[in-house]
Amino acid sequence: MSNIYSGFNKIYTFLLDLFFPVKCLGCGQYGEIICLPCAKEIAKIKTLTCPDCGRISECGRYCKACKNRQKDLVLSGVVVSARYDAGPVKEMIHHLKYSGFVSLSDHLGELICQQIITQFRNSDFVVVPVPLHISRKNRRGFNQSELIAKYVSNKLHLPGGDALIRQRDTKPQVELPRAKRLTNLENAFSCQDPDLILGRRVLLVDDVATTGATLNECAKALKDAGAREVWGAVVAKNI
Repeated sequence: MSNIYSGFNKIYTFLLDLFFPVKCLGCGQYGEIICLPCAKEIAKIKTLTCPDCGRISECGRYCKACKNRQKDLVLSGVVVSARYDAGPVKEMIHHLKYSGFVSLSDHLGELICQQIITQFRNSDFVVVPVPLHISRKNRRGFNQSELIAKYVSNKLHLPGGDALIRQRDTKPQVELPRAKRLTNLENAFSCQDPDLILGRRVLLVDDVATTGATLNECAKALKDAGAREVWGAVVAKNI
């Protein structure tokens, strides 16, 4: 039976490739969703900086001055993997979220994995995705951050799970002025699995960060539930 099923899958894949051939998001050539030459165009971040002021900072940790200025800041730092405005990363994220190309989550998750391995000698994290509200997840059919987080968890052999839920269907942060982004997210998240993160260092995974407000609000919920430390990990930062 397994051989029959395997044979059917091969035929199905062949027909899909025949009638709906895959084109590279970067150059438009047929063959792969991201061809090797275009993958090499991804501008990986080599030097991490404070997420707020942009000063060079170890592992993307918030600098002392920014931590003192933001009294409600509980997020330790943000690990950014690639530039949003260079290479095919922007297109990859867009097509994952809005065109349903879920296989792109593996490519994007790999970028995060490479950066985590580079930055942290001791990767004793629990991997948690930034949640979507259930209504938005149902409309889209998936949570892109959850798919990326699962790849990171499996690739790095780290425990993980959906520890957070989004209690309110908030407006997308990118649509709001900076002053309204914090109030938009206030009390939007809660921890539904405190046992997973209790006393642990959490790697909070999202596709894109802007001001870091979403990551910090998620971190508040995790810290309130007993997490020892929370780091953000994103594919890219959209300034």
